[in-house]
Amino acid sequence: MRSHCERGLEMPKRVDPLERRRHIAQAVFRVTASHGVEAVSLRDVAAEAGVSMGMVQHYFRTKDEMLLFALDHMRVRVAARLHARLAHLPDATPRDIARAVFIELLPTAEDSRAEAAVSVAFYSRAAVKPAYAAALSEGLRALLTVTTEQLGAAQRDGHLRPDLDPEQEAASLFWLAHGLVGPLLVGLYTPTQALTILDHHLDRIFT
Repeated sequence: MRSHCERGLEMPKRVDPLERRRHIAQAVFRVTASHGVEAVSLRDVAAEAGVSMGMVQHYFRTKDEMLLFALDHMRVRVAARLHARLAHLPDATPRDIARAVFIELLPTAEDSRAEAAVSVAFYSRAAVKPAYAAALSEGLRALLTVTTEQLGAAQRDGHLRPDLDPEQEAASLFWLAHGLVGPLLVGLYTPTQALTILDHHLDRIFT
C-alpha cells in the first residue's frame, strides 16, 4: 500500500479548459432550447451543467461571452456530425455530399432540432447586438462560400448542369434549406417532406 506521504504527492487531475467551456456550452444549448436565449443566466447554465456559479464565471466573464462561445461551438458540432456522415459515404457523388451538408443544416434529428431552436433564438439577439449579428453573418457566409465552391467543382467535373450558375444555385439551395428550418420546428413539415423538397431541387441541378 502507498503511504500517506506518497498519496499526498499525487498530482491533481488536469482539467482541459476548452473541454470545460464546451461542457458549459452544451448546457447553454439545453437552457436556450427550453426557455429562450433571453432567459439564459450564468446561474441557470451552472445548474444545468452541474457546476458551480464560480466555475462558469471563471471561464466566461459575461453572459454575452458565454453565448458567443456557444454559438461558435454549435458550428463545431455540426461540422463533426457532417464529417461522420460523409465517412459513411466513401463513394459519395457530389450530389450525395451536397445532400449530406443540407441534411445537417435541417432540424431533422434531436441534436439538430435543439441547435436550430438555439440558432433561431440567437437571431432575435442579433437584431440588437452587433456582436451576434457579426458572428451569425460570418457563419452563414462561410457555409454559403463552401456550398458555392462545391457546386462549382461539381460543374467542372460534369455533375452539375452546364447551363447553371453555381453561385446562384448555391444561394438558392442554401436559403431553401435555411427557410425550411422554421416550418420543421413548428411541425408544418415533417423531416421526410422537407427532404423531399430538398431532393426535388437537387435533382433539378445535378446531372
